[in-house]
Amino acid sequence: MEDYSHEQIHYQTDTGMLLEIVEVSGHSVSKHWHNGFEVIYILNGTMTVNISGRDYILQNGGFAVVNSKTIHSTVCRGKCSYLLLQIPYETIKKNIPDIDIIMIRCICLSEKNTKGNLIKICDILKDLKCLYESPRDCGYLLMLNSLVYNLLYHLVINFKTGIDPIMKEKADRNIQRLGVVLQYVRQHYAENISLNNAARIVALNREYFSRFFKKYMGMTFMDYVFAIRLEHAYYDIVNTDFPIGSIADHHGFEKNYNFFVRKFKEQYGCSPGEKRKQLNTP
Repeated sequence: MEDYSHEQIHYQTDTGMLLEIVEVSGHSVSKHWHNGFEVIYILNGTMTVNISGRDYILQNGGFAVVNSKTIHSTVCRGKCSYLLLQIPYETIKKNIPDIDIIMIRCICLSEKNTKGNLIKICDILKDLKCLYESPRDCGYLLMLNSLVYNLLYHLVINFKTGIDPIMKEKADRNIQRLGVVLQYVRQHYAENISLNNAARIVALNREYFSRFFKKYMGMTFMDYVFAIRLEHAYYDIVNTDFPIGSIADHHGFEKNYNFFVRKFKEQYGCSPGEKRKQLNTP
């Protein structure tokens, strides 16, 4: 079976990591996983982060650490800016040899909830923001690596918890199998795909696959397909002037416009037309 991960991270060539400030309006990223750590630090606005089936509402100064091969998603109903740091698995494994048998549990909902060991994590994230916004000089990479390794140090010293290695190995195998399906959906979301299609890909019967997918993703297979279609439709709605009906058709909602509008409202809190109007209003 070919090995897929749902989201391939394009790390910056000079740093070997990914550090950026992201600004969005009514944005969502459907459930996925990838190798390495992901750290989300809210600068302004509100974001709901779902990690392993549990929702965390992050506000100004809040942050979350997402472990490697952990299923997660994000939703912003309004405008939101956040610092995103992604550290590849190889970097973590080299410096934390036991990373495969531990889990980092570090989530802070807002700056006002920062206390104890969370304060140090918050301070490092603030320093990373300042570094990102400063002109790059000859010491940039030294400072970036210093801050990232300091962050990893405090995470592993203060926020680690042990996990059963046998259960972890089993979960990782299932996540890898799930990744094949997620990649398939990403590539064929606009086509007439079905639960039967997905089950055949991983050589499971329909009923078992349905339970398997729901257990790990917290949603049905077709709800996931709809979520991916909505992601692509949202991008075209806010970045093009194509007719909304044509966008819906192009991204898999052909001949089902009312259903598309209903699902869009559930995901983004307004209709497609209202979202486009919001963004075009001075």
